[in-house]
Amino acid sequence: MSGQAPECARLAEALRELRGRTELSLAALAGQTAFSKSSWERYLNGRKLPPRSAVQALCRVAGVPPARYVALWELAEVAWSGRGARPGPTATEPEPAGTPPQAPEEAPASPPWWRRPAVLATAGAVVCALAIVLTVVLSPSDEPRSTPVSGTHSTVRQVRCHGTACTGRPPLDSGCGDVEVQGVPQVLRTVRRSGVEMQIRYKPECGAAWVRVSGQHVGDRFEVSAPGAAAQQLVIADRYATGILRSSPMVAVRAGNTKAVKACAELAGSDGWECFRP
Repeated sequence: MSGQAPECARLAEALRELRGRTELSLAALAGQTAFSKSSWERYLNGRKLPPRSAVQALCRVAGVPPARYVALWELAEVAWSGRGARPGPTATEPEPAGTPPQAPEEAPASPPWWRRPAVLATAGAVVCALAIVLTVVLSPSDEPRSTPVSGTHSTVRQVRCHGTACTGRPPLDSGCGDVEVQGVPQVLRTVRRSGVEMQIRYKPECGAAWVRVSGQHVGDRFEVSAPGAAAQQLVIADRYATGILRSSPMVAVRAGNTKAVKACAELAGSDGWECFRP
């Protein structure tokens, strides 16, 4: 069965985004899992359904809970195998006009198609898969919420780093790039070049900044730096890092010193680096 069913397409898209968070090339991803580079290429473009263990391995490398992605895999597996297809009633030859249809006396009439055991089993599998999605995929988040401050009933999740502890860490995994975690990131500046949009983003609760890009192409390179912190780069190594939002690792920013943050870009085919500040 073709992997172009909606369930399979959703799984492939989710895995591409998850792989993007790892910042790993396909070769590096293969080195950290039991699956080859060519296998990962087929899994990520939807040409082949990955085994459940591959989905779990990618979640492990990305450092995210696997439940949501395993649920997507369950739905994709049903669609890929064809077990989710509903059979229709069998076509019959037309009876001559004026002749009432005669049922054979030797065997009882077959039950309607929707009551046949095979159909009931298939329907049960689909219902179970949909139940998994409703309880897992549509849940607010797989990430644990932080412990409320003593004496309050707050359920706001807290960021996981601040200042120098954020340098080199991905914004999303640290909660700094998540709009639902302790404050919305600030956009210090937006620049557009050759169809590529680059933003300098900063979250006071993290004391850190990063560059987020969209519309990027293979070979593009981005860098963000701030006084007292090691510069961090984002390299678009292959086509699986295009077509989605990507963020560089973060750099620590001293309080009140956001104007000193610098972002640079070297787009594929350009003459060199171009830098800008807030």
